[in-house]
Amino acid sequence: MFLQKEVSKDEIILQITGPLNGEPANEFQKHLEELSVGSHKTITLNLSEVSSINSSCIGKILLFRKKLAEQDRTIRIRGCSDSLYNTFQLIKFDKLLSIEK
Repeated sequence: MFLQKEVSKDEIILQITGPLNGEPANEFQKHLEELSVGSHKTITLNLSEVSSINSSCIGKILLFRKKLAEQDRTIRIRGCSDSLYNTFQLIKFDKLLSIEK
């Protein structure tokens, strides 16, 4: 499940619930595409309720980050579990964008 919450005119949060793999990955892509054409300077992905993520979704986040960087916008990841955080560290994702547990 995906829920968007506007924090301010400059920031929006995408709250994600459940695993990011299989069918939810397609819906995740649609949300990222919608957010990429928006006007918010900062997009925060709240992963506090995400139990797992597959490589396809990690790739989607990387492409999304690149698209936002071209527009002088940023992406942040907040509220991820210890296991997701460790995965992000292993692949050096934490060097590319802001990630908080």
